[in-house]
Amino acid sequence: MKMIVVSSDSKGGEMYRHIIERNVEDLALGSSVEGIAVLIKPELPLFVIKVRYRERESKNKLGELAKIEQRSGNVRVVLEDEIDLGDALKTLWSTYGRDRVEQSGRTEIVVKGADPDSLRELKIRKERVSVSEKVNELVNRVIPEGLRVRNAMKEGDLLIVMAAEDPIPEDWKRMAADLAVDT
Repeated sequence: MKMIVVSSDSKGGEMYRHIIERNVEDLALGSSVEGIAVLIKPELPLFVIKVRYRERESKNKLGELAKIEQRSGNVRVVLEDEIDLGDALKTLWSTYGRDRVEQSGRTEIVVKGADPDSLRELKIRKERVSVSEKVNELVNRVIPEGLRVRNAMKEGDLLIVMAAEDPIPEDWKRMAADLAVDT
């Protein structure tokens, strides 16, 4: 994920970079978000965040979401996307017990004494994950609370949210539109 932060306050901009990175990690959006651009103008005040992301296909079986391979009595599960990690761990713990399930990496899980074919068919959730809902949560977490006037636009795989104290003039909207999101 590439991120650009443009701010008239360099220390504040770096703090927001850190806040955004932490929230992307907390929401497990790392592999779904392709790029983020942020414009911060505290003197106006104006905060703009643009997020380019990819929505996911509806996959719920572990075999659709991960590479599964037998290794000396254990099964190694390597998830394609870290957004699935929480659901996969919960399901594996409840099915096999915590003592037989070990997270060995950010997207890697080892299940002791399991059958690989059973793991491939294991459903880890009932409903698909909505990346757009998680992206909305990310944006709501990082926008400064005092900026209560919001303008949100969605253009395909791009979410643009502007926040200010007063109504947002057209020239600010053009400034936000000119902000590039690198991927």
